[in-house]
Amino acid sequence: MTAEQMNKFARSVLIAFFFISVYLISDTLISEHKMLRWIYLLFPIALIVCFFSANRKVRAYLSTLSLLILFIGGLFEPLNFDVIEESFILLPLCYVFLFPGALWPIAVAIGLVITYWVNLPAEKFGEFVEDAIELVFIASFATVMTYYYQKSQRQSLRYKKASLTDHLTNLPNRKSFFNTTADLLADEQNDHAVIQLGLDNLKAVNDNLGYGYGDELLKQFSTHVQSIVGEFGTVFRLGGDELVVLVSFATGDRQPLQQVIDRLVQHYDTVCQVFNTSHSLLFSGGVALLSDAHNNINVWGKNVDAAVARAKSSDNEIIRWYDEELMNDTIRDHQIEVELKGAIDKQQLKLVYQPKVDTRSNSIVGAEALLRWHHPDLGIVSPLDFISVAEKTAQIIPIGRWVLDQAIQQAKEWQEIGKPICVSVNVSSVQFTHDDIYPFIEGLLVKHELAPQQLQIEITETAMMDKHTRVAKTCDKLQRLGVSIAIDDFGVAYSSLNYLKRLPIDVIKIDKSFIDHCVTERTDHMIVRTIIQIGHNLNKGVIAEGVENTKQCELLKSEQCYLIQGYVYSRPVYCREFTHLLLSQS
Repeated sequence: MTAEQMNKFARSVLIAFFFISVYLISDTLISEHKMLRWIYLLFPIALIVCFFSANRKVRAYLSTLSLLILFIGGLFEPLNFDVIEESFILLPLCYVFLFPGALWPIAVAIGLVITYWVNLPAEKFGEFVEDAIELVFIASFATVMTYYYQKSQRQSLRYKKASLTDHLTNLPNRKSFFNTTADLLADEQNDHAVIQLGLDNLKAVNDNLGYGYGDELLKQFSTHVQSIVGEFGTVFRLGGDELVVLVSFATGDRQPLQQVIDRLVQHYDTVCQVFNTSHSLLFSGGVALLSDAHNNINVWGKNVDAAVARAKSSDNEIIRWYDEELMNDTIRDHQIEVELKGAIDKQQLKLVYQPKVDTRSNSIVGAEALLRWHHPDLGIVSPLDFISVAEKTAQIIPIGRWVLDQAIQQAKEWQEIGKPICVSVNVSSVQFTHDDIYPFIEGLLVKHELAPQQLQIEITETAMMDKHTRVAKTCDKLQRLGVSIAIDDFGVAYSSLNYLKRLPIDVIKIDKSFIDHCVTERTDHMIVRTIIQIGHNLNKGVIAEGVENTKQCELLKSEQCYLIQGYVYSRPVYCREFTHLLLSQS
């Protein structure tokens, strides 16, 4: 039996006790009195009406009336003391039930004692004192116990409310949200939607102005969303900058939901004042229906997360619906996540190599190892689709280790046929932070007997910025081992000259986005020229990736960038075809 069932059972017993007590006292009054006996019917009627009344004043008046009937009747026509002793001891307990924690029961007990003391026979005095003490003690004990029970119940309710309330915003919290949604069902009559909102600039405010400003901004954001949603839904704070709006509506009538969404979009760029600063309440949001998740709360949560992620990555969507397109993407991502675990063992992963060419001699001087996934059902899965999934699930660690092992082994094979070239491998920031990458690479070089100078590690600017301390230390150790370090996609992220100065970097790779229009756009041309000059001035190697035509080649040569990588020479090819390219050079 649950605590709630126990409470219901205990209350039912108390109610039964109350009505039985009222009946016994009323029966005694009517049967024992001779004068105006039927007037005593007012006693049970007053108590029963008092029991059902919610008005405190009415209850007080009716309780007083019932006592007056009892006490005044006892003065005019006293009952036998033994009769009083048998049934009237129940009277204070009735008032414990009607007014729990109040002094009514003690007052009633004392009133009874005084009323029947007036006409008490002398020979009953000793027994009367004993019974009076017993009556007052029982009434007092019951009153005190009820008072402390109620006090503990109120304290328990306060604790329960506190456990279900976010202390910063005073909104219902994550626990309250899951308690509320646990029993929700979407059916032919009703459906439910969640709108998840994430404040865009909270992290920047915390970093730049401090958490006091961030907390105040979040409080104003929650108040703002509550005022917009109004009576159409309930707002919860899940944590961080995430608010969730729960909206219930009749199936087939999404007007309440659409009205909330329209009002949110309408007030998207509201400005608020936080202390002495102004801030825009910009947010990204997602909407998901419980019916689309087939009443699965966990799937419902994943659906709205996917919608929010898509809204954040979009330039023109403020709130994104979880629709069929997103559902297909979610199913595909889930399948990728599941299938990726066995991709290595099933030999579905392959490496292709794209040549790096020196335009002065038109010869291959290096290769970049690129990962491809050949799935029997999904076909060739783009790295753009599965690398992010692998990083989120930490599967990138075993995959990254496999890539390094295969690439180093292949570099050794090319060395053995007299074509030693430097092979570069992209290494994820997850590998730098959650894997012992240095001893692993050192062990592979020893295992395959490859000179460290024939391996290059490529890392992105973002990886350096996010985890620069550990990345720098690892790259420095690899560099001292003889492995070269290249910074990939230079120019598209932070492009911090400070990092070029401090970090152990040997090669700068100019991103394809600048190469694409360097011939036709002067701005891109000047950016390319600047990156090349920076690289030369800092004594770094410079390579341009994504080169697709001879005009781009000529421009890069004129800017003294002689190393290129791109379709103008070759697309990424498998090792057998790449070996053929190496051998055909001679």
